[in-house]
Amino acid sequence: MSYFKNPLWDVIGMLAITGIVLALYSFSSTNIHTGELKPVVFINEYLSKIDSNLNIDGFEIEKTGIKEFIVPEQKTEALRIKLASSIKNIEKAELDTSKQRILFIGDSMLEGLMYRAKEYTNFNNHELFPIIWYSSSTMWYGQYDTISYFIKKHKPSYIFLVLGANELFIRDIFKKRNKYVKRILEQIDTIPFIWIGPPNWKDDTGINDMIQANVDESQYFESKKLKYKRTKDGAHPVRSSSNMWMDSIASWVMSSSKYPIILKNPIETIKAKPHPTLLQPMK
Repeated sequence: MSYFKNPLWDVIGMLAITGIVLALYSFSSTNIHTGELKPVVFINEYLSKIDSNLNIDGFEIEKTGIKEFIVPEQKTEALRIKLASSIKNIEKAELDTSKQRILFIGDSMLEGLMYRAKEYTNFNNHELFPIIWYSSSTMWYGQYDTISYFIKKHKPSYIFLVLGANELFIRDIFKKRNKYVKRILEQIDTIPFIWIGPPNWKDDTGINDMIQANVDESQYFESKKLKYKRTKDGAHPVRSSSNMWMDSIASWVMSSSKYPIILKNPIETIKAKPHPTLLQPMK
């Protein structure tokens, strides 16, 4: 029995339902066959079947183009790259127990971290070379050969990059700063490194996402997930929070980073001066 007096509404209703079903099918990411729905278990299999069509008794139903209209191809490709990159991070790297020469370089946020970092390096028999460029940004480090210069000078075997706090609120940051991030990575070249993200005091406009788009997930420590007590400027963590921050970084480097090195928590506080190189803001 029809719910509508006019048969035309029945036809319109059936067409609408059919359209919705086909649209949902266009976004499907599982391998569908007659009477069987197989969930994707491995990412590799997912990537190979994400664009597969429905097959019923040898008849293949092609997907509509609505997915490409709503989600452009470049975004789909970015998803593929991100998923493929995640596969590489599944295997845990072997812990490097050798002595390291650590270049600790970045903006003023490094000033709070370097004291606790020095305790870690002394306790674990590493060398630390702190470089603080006040008010610096990815643009500054990307425009100049500062990183290359200190790499040549100190010959580090490992790099901690603390950078991004002065770029929390830049609009269209990917368009404006992404090229500088790439130039920074070109200077670092093949040296093992981790990038320590900014300790957000407010939501950013994309700096964290931009950096993470350029480095492996296991090379980026997302500092904004932690809670901090701040100095009077409302941005820099107080010393106790900076110590906590460094403890979290060290634990993550050992357990979850792409290049784990020995950073055991010092049994007792070690009074050690970091002796940083201080670079003044650009005029």
